[in-house]
Amino acid sequence: MATANPPASPATASSPPAGPAGCSHTPDRTREERAFTTWLRRLYTAPGTGELTALDSRARFFPPGLRRFLSARDDTCRTPYCDAPIRHFDHIIPWHHGGPTTQNNGAGLCEACNHTKEIPGWSSRPRPGPRHTLDITTPTGHTYHSTAPPLPGTGAGPPDPDPAAAKSPNHRRERRQRAQTLLRARTKSRLAA
Repeated sequence: MATANPPASPATASSPPAGPAGCSHTPDRTREERAFTTWLRRLYTAPGTGELTALDSRARFFPPGLRRFLSARDDTCRTPYCDAPIRHFDHIIPWHHGGPTTQNNGAGLCEACNHTKEIPGWSSRPRPGPRHTLDITTPTGHTYHSTAPPLPGTGAGPPDPDPAAAKSPNHRRERRQRAQTLLRARTKSRLAA
């Protein structure tokens, strides 16, 4: 964020500006000086429609509106094979490594997956595509892809070629239940033999 301040008058030239970029309202600053303070923020729009798509943010924490957006987009924890409720709003590229606080660099994770992601050897990065996708790499070198589920009412199915998974927006939960049913059946057949 940049500021443009008028030249300091001789009375205020010796006193440093108060607060970030001299923008705090202190008695030392006159109303006229405060009126010339300007904040700049880049806004990003879609080329064809002019629709606002993003804006600059230096904040570390996701603001309430962006948290609601991530909750609606992600629905459950974005780690593959985890359907836990979202508890943390995480920077895919960590904030302390220069990752911005934006919708493209944000993901809703459960508490366990967010803490696991911070263990050395784990990494994640956003992946370009029509829907928000991220790649998660484990310490063993395996890479998993997580694509946000389609929004309700869009009619867009998941990019998974499995027709059974494309029928339901809860495809991860159904796959896990199917796997558990198969494991139970396999265990019963081994005990019977």
